[in-house]
Amino acid sequence: MIAKSMRALFLVGALSACGTEQAPDVPNADGTEPLQSQESTVIVGSVNWVSATTLTGTQRTRSKAVGYLSIPAVGSRCTAWLVSPDVIITNNHCIGSASEAVGARASFNYEDGVASASRVWYACATLIKTWSGDDMTALRCTATNGQLPGNVYGWLTVSATNAATNASIYVVHQNCDYYTTSGCTPNKKGSPGVVKNANYSTTDLSYDADTLGGSSGSPVLSSSTHQVVGLHHIGLGGNSQGRGTANTGVKASRVKARLAEIGL
Repeated sequence: MIAKSMRALFLVGALSACGTEQAPDVPNADGTEPLQSQESTVIVGSVNWVSATTLTGTQRTRSKAVGYLSIPAVGSRCTAWLVSPDVIITNNHCIGSASEAVGARASFNYEDGVASASRVWYACATLIKTWSGDDMTALRCTATNGQLPGNVYGWLTVSATNAATNASIYVVHQNCDYYTTSGCTPNKKGSPGVVKNANYSTTDLSYDADTLGGSSGSPVLSSSTHQVVGLHHIGLGGNSQGRGTANTGVKASRVKARLAEIGL
């Protein structure tokens, strides 16, 4: 799945943290595509994510702008989120080129209680720009049933300031604990957590919210402002059961700067 040199670096780092761990095939529940996630992100301690349908208030509202991203060109899946009526954000290691974007589609109602036949899919196959250094990609989606996805589900805004250490956050992503229940359906989840290190690196913050492979590209949101403070991408210290010590995401300031490059 990793094609470019920076994306290779991400995978090498992930494998060094996780031995030879790779997430198992996680089939799309509508049965049309065999999808595989190879990103190495982790559950920290015991699983404490919840179905997005149980979120309340602003958290539930914001969760609707997050979706399952199917990437048939590379036989994979990730998470993506709306940043405008027709633009979604995911990781460069999910989609890093126009050829990898071919056939990409997103569903924002891939949730508990929604039958496979009732999921609404949007074609999101146009690569706007990708940034390997910030592991970020922007894709443009087209309308379904005459409506752009953001006009149905809303979109997220990126914070003008970076999160502080110990700040409360939550991650909205598409996943299930397939290490425990093989073949489970990766419906939308909300993972609460706190920022462990706001300056984990020059690009990243770290946090203890739970994720797994397939969660890559998801938004890290402030629990107080409900704005995006990170672009989730890599886990630390993973083992063969997908458990580890922390997860990391690209800081808001860097995400916001990249969005400015494309007029958002």
